[in-house]
Amino acid sequence: MLLKKLAGKNYLVALIILLAITTTLVISAFVITAFFPETLGRELYSYEAEVVCDFEPWSIEKNNMYILFPEGGTIITLHETDYLRTVLLVGDGNFRYQGENLDADSTGGIFMVLEQDLFDELRGDNIFTPVEDWERLNAYMEISEKQKGIPSIWDDIMPLTFHGNEGLIYYYFITPEGEPHLPPGTNYSSSSLAATFLLYTVFTMIVLLVITIFSPDYRYSRYWIHLRKTKPGYLSVGLVPVLALIYYGSEMIPDLTGWPEYYTFFGYLVIILAAVLLHRYKLIDYLDFGLRRDKIGNGYLTAVFVGLLIILSIRGFPGGVALEGWGTLATFPLIFFLLALPREMIWRGYIQTFLSRLFGPNLGLIAMMILAAAVQFALIYTIEPWKIFYPYTYLEVAVLVPGMTAVLGYLYLRTENILACALLHSLLLFLPGIIID
Repeated sequence: MLLKKLAGKNYLVALIILLAITTTLVISAFVITAFFPETLGRELYSYEAEVVCDFEPWSIEKNNMYILFPEGGTIITLHETDYLRTVLLVGDGNFRYQGENLDADSTGGIFMVLEQDLFDELRGDNIFTPVEDWERLNAYMEISEKQKGIPSIWDDIMPLTFHGNEGLIYYYFITPEGEPHLPPGTNYSSSSLAATFLLYTVFTMIVLLVITIFSPDYRYSRYWIHLRKTKPGYLSVGLVPVLALIYYGSEMIPDLTGWPEYYTFFGYLVIILAAVLLHRYKLIDYLDFGLRRDKIGNGYLTAVFVGLLIILSIRGFPGGVALEGWGTLATFPLIFFLLALPREMIWRGYIQTFLSRLFGPNLGLIAMMILAAAVQFALIYTIEPWKIFYPYTYLEVAVLVPGMTAVLGYLYLRTENILACALLHSLLLFLPGIIID
């Protein structure tokens, strides 16, 4: 609204204002990353038993935690960099955490991610002896495979992991069989956490401005204006949370059954068919799922540009592309038709349309962002409830999911073409999987 008042019908002035605001936000993002270099996060670590050694009697005291292995134990190095080490300490011992003694029968060790200097300090003069017994090595390999490690967020789009860089960064105890005792202990600074939230909020604003720059002269079509003036019925509005609940159930299918992610399509199909039947019997109106012939050519260039902008900003410029023949390329249409398109038809084509009819396009988009965040929190709480104790999980719930919902929803408002939204959605799912850093 302010932009229209300043620019009037002069789209050049509007474009200059948009570019100035976008540039200011980009500079702000660079400033945040300069002072807090870990705010962008990193790709997931892979954990495997690289080195297995026995150690002498050892006591460790750090971060309200005390461990004593009176007869020694085994150390398994799972991941190592120049400044970071991930280890498993396994053996009979005494374990105390936050002033309470842990049951020795249910505690068999600890998983730790810690700074190399701290590891050397805690190790002291303890001597490590390589394990060569294959039976023991296989047993430790099985224990290693059970570890959760540092959790990832935003798994359905672009998995990211966050942690600090000082001291004992992340840890949890394990059972004698190697099962993790969760939630974990973490070491992070509130300033770094706040900077991460701010950075991704700024980044979301940049993407929304870029979409606006691609269409500064946009005006709502007569169709959309007509919908805004036609309030939906009670059943149409009441169906919104019902469809969100069914969508929530569909997203749980792979985790509960172990089936591939593509099986969620059948849950989406149930939602779409239910809406079609209700429309057929005239219980709900104006159902087109965003598939309109007069708008089918809109927004594809914007979708491609925004998709590349998001991926390159978060993952950086790729070192290469891993294309393993036509099989890799064939996954793109599968993603488009089985995941991205039905999701967009449900969220943008139905839910956003009816919320916009009820509240107007701006408040309708905000309502959809809140609903999407609530569904994501419910999924995390149901599937991996221990993650709610990991602070960066709330980055996904409070910023990343509603932010991406805002981007896709805003693209739909500007293009009125669900296929453009599905293209952007597909690119975000497909491209990170083939990029080599």
